[in-house]
Amino acid sequence: MKLLEKYANLPEAYLVKGMLESNGIPVVVQADALSQIFPGPAGGGMGFISLYVPEDDLDVARQLISNHKS
Repeated sequence: MKLLEKYANLPEAYLVKGMLESNGIPVVVQADALSQIFPGPAGGGMGFISLYVPEDDLDVARQLISNHKS
C-alpha cells in the first residue's frame, strides 16, 4: 500500500475513501490519536488521517480525486 493523501479530519477522509471504493479502489485509513483529540482544518490540526491505496491504483486514485475536486 502507498500513501495517497493526508487529511485533517475524518469526515473528509471517509468521503474520499467512499468515492474511491465505489470506483473499485481499496482504501486503508490510518488515523493517529491526535487527529481524534485535536481535529482542525487542513494544516491546522495536530493530527492527520492518512489514506493508503495499492501501488497499482495510485495514479487512478489521484486522478479520481483531482476530478472530484474540480
